[in-house]
Parts: sequence; C-alpha cells; structure tokens
Amino acid sequence: MEKLTQGYLKFVDATPDEGYPLRILRAYREDCDCMFSDNTVGEEPTSPLLKLMNEHNRQRAVILDKAIVLLEKGSR
Repeated sequence: MEKLTQGYLKFVDATPDEGYPLRILRAYREDCDCMFSDNTVGEEPTSPLLKLMNEHNRQRAVILDKAIVLLEKGSR
C-alpha cells in the first residue's frame, strides 16, 4: 500500500478578498510537496505509477511557483 510523506490540505481560507487567488495557489503548491512511497522508510518508490505521480507533483510545483511569484509581483 502506498504511503504519503505528508497529508493533503483540506482547507483554504475562502474569504473573498484580493489574497484569495494566492491562498489557493499556495495551498495547491503545498500539496505538491506530498510524495508517494511504497516502502516504510519514505524512500523513492519502486512502483512506476508512484514514480510518475511524484514527478508530476514536482512539475506542478515548478509551474505553481512561477504563478505565485507573478501574482505576488502584481499585488504590490
């Protein structure tokens, strides 16, 4: 059975203000740090599917980091 290195966020403050889009992106970005493992010590998985899921999380993190920087610049 696969294990997660951390749990996914279940809550984002949805107060309708100017900070809402950044809070959403930051929550999704934090979820990208959640990596899957098929062993008990949290090492890289051996399963091709879990390896692909982890790689996709890393790719999403790069894209979200860029979007967050752009929104932060635009909100100044």
